[in-house]
Amino acid sequence: MLLLSLLLLGTNVTAQEPPRGRELVQRRVMLSQAAAGKPVELHVASGSLTVLEFDSPVDRAAVKLGDARDRFELIVATDRLIMLKPAGDVATGERVLLTVPFADGMAPARAVFAIITNATQVDAQVQVSRLPRTAEAVQAELDEVRAACAGKNIELEALRARSAATGPSGMLLAGMLDPVGIQVKELTDPLLKPTDGLTVERVTAFRGPGWVALSLVITNEGAGPWTPTEARLSSARGGRSHAMVAMREPHIAPGGKARVVVETRGEDWPKKAAHQVELRDSTGARRLLIPSLMF
Repeated sequence: MLLLSLLLLGTNVTAQEPPRGRELVQRRVMLSQAAAGKPVELHVASGSLTVLEFDSPVDRAAVKLGDARDRFELIVATDRLIMLKPAGDVATGERVLLTVPFADGMAPARAVFAIITNATQVDAQVQVSRLPRTAEAVQAELDEVRAACAGKNIELEALRARSAATGPSGMLLAGMLDPVGIQVKELTDPLLKPTDGLTVERVTAFRGPGWVALSLVITNEGAGPWTPTEARLSSARGGRSHAMVAMREPHIAPGGKARVVVETRGEDWPKKAAHQVELRDSTGARRLLIPSLMF
């Protein structure tokens, strides 16, 4: 405890008596992302204290010392200071691994030391620093962030477009209304049959400039709730496309009903063309299939 206190107060570690024939060494180890996981040699000697000082906080609970813990006294004094004292020399050719994970989540994520015995020197004090990342590593990470941001920007623009089209003003500004107006038709096709415990009670079709929307009142007669997340359109001519699905409720409860809107672009649904409409949940386990709708 006295030795620990002296170390924490900044006493020079080299004040200890060197092992016979060996020099006590103070050195600095620089960790880099390129060398992550490659062990750094750590020279120890029987009865001699080796102190590791880190410039980043370590995960004290996750520090691991190979299969030779019974031959070493390992003290994780603080989140930046580790002391190691072997009871005997490490055998020639033997390497005992000491793994020290860092707690801040930055790279490199850990420092790995290969503990060995050196005939001429002992590491009394080792200062461990993590090198700044190389320009190439920073550029690679920057490119990855930019790609992620570009994807988010696309999603954001899509959300903005949908938000702007929620009311008449937005639809007018978006060109989704014109002097011709919106065509509306109730579809009472005899092919509206239940599938997977899902029944369509009513279908209302809306067509405007460049878009088509189907309003479906769906009853869930199954044993579990159902949430449609995907719509697929297949035309008799062989074309296939995906459509947006929207509803107010989080799901359709067993025995309940809800209005589901399927929206697609007008060019995906030419006038007087028959389409098969398929609604699926996120798992694909249950689906609602309407074999043919014409509008």
